[in-house]
Amino acid sequence: MQDKSIFFRIPKTGKQAFLVQHDNQPWFYDRLHYHPELQLSYIISGSGDLFLNDSIIPFEEGNLFLIGPDQSHLFKSDERYFNAENELRSRAVTIFFHENSLGEGFFNIAEMSSVRHLIERSGRGIRFDPEISVRLGKKLAGFSETSDFDQFQEMLSILNELASSQNYEYLSAVSTPDPLTDNENRRVNDVITYIFSNYKRDIKLKEVALIANYSPAAFCHFFKQRTRKTFTQFLNEVRVSQACKLLRNTDLNVSQICYDSGFNNVSNFNRQFKKVTGLSPTAYLKKYTGSLQPK
Repeated sequence: MQDKSIFFRIPKTGKQAFLVQHDNQPWFYDRLHYHPELQLSYIISGSGDLFLNDSIIPFEEGNLFLIGPDQSHLFKSDERYFNAENELRSRAVTIFFHENSLGEGFFNIAEMSSVRHLIERSGRGIRFDPEISVRLGKKLAGFSETSDFDQFQEMLSILNELASSQNYEYLSAVSTPDPLTDNENRRVNDVITYIFSNYKRDIKLKEVALIANYSPAAFCHFFKQRTRKTFTQFLNEVRVSQACKLLRNTDLNVSQICYDSGFNNVSNFNRQFKKVTGLSPTAYLKKYTGSLQPK
């Protein structure tokens, strides 16, 4: 029988419909994991990359994510958070709940039809619009100061508002129905950790194959089957993700960002950046800057 045990276990919800978890630490958990509960996470402070199914998505303060049940994912904090001298903190509030937390069939009643559809969509992962994220995120952050009954009412209201919102984006191209096994999780996690730690230099295929304890050919098959990407595709997306953060948060020019992100020439950088984001680096920065202007 195939091993389907959970690699990273969250606290059980017990009799509570919604489990509230507050994180306040130097960096977020950086282990690839999954669980049968849905996960609604609001980033209070901190930045890094979210790996979900077949996607790598930068996260930062003010982001609100909904991750569906049994979706392999990890929040990988930026490298600077692992330097104790920075004294940086990564803070988030997360709500875990099972689709049957309120009783089997509760979300199937007519009044909950929009929330039922939200749960169905969550398998691809969702990031909500900044305006609704910050507004609802502040409510989530204050959950520790309210009673269980008030939390229950507020969560139903929040889920209903998220279900009604048209301002969101899917994070993954497809939903992954079957989570990775424990052994697969460990191997993929080791590879991802290695890539994030070494993306600035020329990483050879045989290096990462050795990390996963495979021959290069076997590793290529394993990695593509588990992440839906080739090793090269994944590495380029990690580098583009870092480039996006540098474009948003520094005054470096495109050439400097190209090399700081691990690319060895500007033309390839521009090509890979547009392939991943659909925009040139300059157009991306212009779009991001425009989104920050008051409306």
